[in-house]
Amino acid sequence: MISARRSTWVALGIVAGVQVLILGGMIWERASLLRSGREIVLRVVPVDPRSLFRGDYVILNYNISRLELPPGLKSVHRGSTLYVTLQQTDDMSWEVAGVQANPPRRVKRDQIVLKGRVRYVSGATRAATRMATVHYGIESFFVPEGEGKKLETLIGDKKLAAVIAVDSNGVAGIKGLMSEGQRVYEEPLY
Repeated sequence: MISARRSTWVALGIVAGVQVLILGGMIWERASLLRSGREIVLRVVPVDPRSLFRGDYVILNYNISRLELPPGLKSVHRGSTLYVTLQQTDDMSWEVAGVQANPPRRVKRDQIVLKGRVRYVSGATRAATRMATVHYGIESFFVPEGEGKKLETLIGDKKLAAVIAVDSNGVAGIKGLMSEGQRVYEEPLY
């Protein structure tokens, strides 16, 4: 009787320990990305929502979210992974320099690679230009309740940009939001 009860407690302890390790790993991974990822700033375009459970948030759409696919990328479909190389311009913004199905082997100093997932492909005929809508995991940002409308106004006025941290594998996370060169929101590490 005592050994069965002890075995149950040991099993529960192991399950709880594994869950804590998994959760801790997820938190550590996100904090590590935001702390040490290379930082870039992307301009955003408007969309508007609210989450019942988490409060106000803004949906962020970028000029790099809709891409023209190179003719050589024939097998791209919904769910495909793409590696988008961004080139920094003279005005310190970022534009698409290349799109590949595999990570590029070499990247210039003024370039960075984002890993994205294809959500939609259009123009599937051979003659048409094929376009893909790509999500990078940086498409929404939660803000304190009541602040969402203010940010939507800034997006509509084209005065909002997202500060993005990108790790060496192309995984991106939002570090914060900027308006007219000043950070207006910062994502906490924990």
